[in-house]
Amino acid sequence: MLSKRVEILFDPKQYAELEREARRREKSVGALIREAVEKQFLQPTRRQKLAAVRRLTSQQVDWPPWEELKEQIINAKVSGLDAS
Repeated sequence: MLSKRVEILFDPKQYAELEREARRREKSVGALIREAVEKQFLQPTRRQKLAAVRRLTSQQVDWPPWEELKEQIINAKVSGLDAS
């Protein structure tokens, strides 16, 4: 839900170009500007992305032996077929 308002002033040529682009993309000028702000300023940094990858790859998963895991997968597929 959008709840904050910002006023931005553009010269007429800039605004006309934004209106053309918004029409082309079938969006409002506001939506176009929000999308640009999201892409330019609100994306995770490279450092944040690397930290997330490190967290994910550092987790150890205690998998059951392959035969047991294989049986669980097969049983899940079979029970899924019975449900339909």
